[in-house]
Amino acid sequence: MTKTKTKSTFRLRMPLLAALCSCAAAAVAADVAPAGHDSAYQAGYRAALEAAKKAIAEGRKLDDIAAPVAAPTGDMAPPAATGAGPVNLAQTSPTRADSTEAADWWNHSSLAYGLKPKDEWRHNFQLQLSGVSLSGNEQGNAWRGGGKFFSRYGSFTNELSGTLDKREINSNGGAVNKKDYRLLQESLRYDLTDRWYISGGVIVERDDLSLIDRRTTLLAGPGYYWLDNEKFRLNTFLGLGRVSEKYMAYVRDHVGVNDRSSGLLYLYETFSWQFAKNWGLRQGYRLMGDLDESGHYVFDPVRSTPPSASNPMGFERYMADKLVKRYRTVSAIDIDYRLGPRSTLSFGYESRFDSNPWPDVIRRDHTRRMTVNLVF
Repeated sequence: MTKTKTKSTFRLRMPLLAALCSCAAAAVAADVAPAGHDSAYQAGYRAALEAAKKAIAEGRKLDDIAAPVAAPTGDMAPPAATGAGPVNLAQTSPTRADSTEAADWWNHSSLAYGLKPKDEWRHNFQLQLSGVSLSGNEQGNAWRGGGKFFSRYGSFTNELSGTLDKREINSNGGAVNKKDYRLLQESLRYDLTDRWYISGGVIVERDDLSLIDRRTTLLAGPGYYWLDNEKFRLNTFLGLGRVSEKYMAYVRDHVGVNDRSSGLLYLYETFSWQFAKNWGLRQGYRLMGDLDESGHYVFDPVRSTPPSASNPMGFERYMADKLVKRYRTVSAIDIDYRLGPRSTLSFGYESRFDSNPWPDVIRRDHTRRMTVNLVF
């Protein structure tokens, strides 16, 4: 009998404990419920307690006692507390895929900021007008006009750009000579990832000061974005190609060379820094190294004609004394000030170096410029 009584008492106490826990939960809920719901919660608590006492007296099971003390539903339910529960960061915080594309999208990968390439055409057109001061081979001023057209479809970005300098050069004798520099460039880039890309293109130039009637450069190779965010951008490109040059009459007559071509190693680096809301810095460097050797030319006294009464200027001729591998560099830095959403004023400096120029052409030229850039 004692064993049976103990078992029966155990069976009664456990359901009673569960019922009282349910009642306690209801009481806690009543404490946090709005005032308008107090009577409903208190009535539920009293009903559950009375039902538990009656069931114990009758020796019945208490498995279903918790149901009457469940929180009210429908119109009787208290309003949910604002901000309660765990926060899903994936829904409240923008992911890289939700980020906005950069305003200067042509300077960034189509996959930057986690974006997916868009199967639609995008276009951008820019105009530049510069006042330029030259020093080096010649001293003078120039007006430089140029334009760039960018387009993008998916992971492909195309750039077509052109530049024209109308140079008024002051010679040592005081005369003013007009010489031009012209450039046309076409390039196509395909973004492999948000960092890596491949690019190829062609550059056609005419440079009166360097005695180049036409220079054609073909290039292809990979590039990489080391930095690419709203404040900093660092981009490098390493390509292989071929360069062909056709020379002006002075080179043909005095040196005896009409044209030449060579394999080319091309390194390109750009860096930009947006250091204030309306102020930015841009820096660029290009290295163009010939893979084939070319002649280094010096004065040839044997074949030259000295000045005379009939020929006061004489006629100089040049000969190759050795073979060298020529390389050229272009270094530039600009400070930009944003005048408005579609206009920028820039102040810049550029240095050009040629390791093996033609006779009577010095190695380095300097350019100082002020540029207005308009974006459409």
